[in-house]
Amino acid sequence: PVAIISTAFAEEVKRRDFVVTWGMLARVPLFSHLSAAEIADIMRLLRARTIEQGEILVRRGDAASSMYFITAGEVEIALPSQHVRLADGTFFGEIALLHKTKRSGTVTATRKTRLLVLDAQDFHALIERMPTLADHVHTTAKARLADTGDLALAELAQAEREEGPSA
Repeated sequence: PVAIISTAFAEEVKRRDFVVTWGMLARVPLFSHLSAAEIADIMRLLRARTIEQGEILVRRGDAASSMYFITAGEVEIALPSQHVRLADGTFFGEIALLHKTKRSGTVTATRKTRLLVLDAQDFHALIERMPTLADHVHTTAKARLADTGDLALAELAQAEREEGPSA
């Protein structure tokens, strides 16, 4: 009986985590236009991570290896001339992945924060096989670049330097 109860409990926890993750992804503007099958595909690629208040997630100059979705909590991105706060349902890191640049800001949790992490390799594979998602990512990135001049200048200038004249 104990094994049956513990198995049922584990399945219920998995179901609840699935529903929470599903609900969170469906609310993120980047994914709101996707089908259920596409969201399920993305969910398989995500891994959960929790960071404590004051913990630094990425530092300015770090290689961009992931993008992040905030499921609960808040982070502050310290750019050279401004600070940007992001909370539940938002995401960050897509611009550096798109342009294959280093991080242009330091990201610190302002309170305990739960994240879903999408690795760079999975990100690039997703946008390659989902043209609608790719269009959405590019649109979102362009809007953010327009809103955060620091980020635009730092990342794009670095991308141009790294690509050089041959690109």
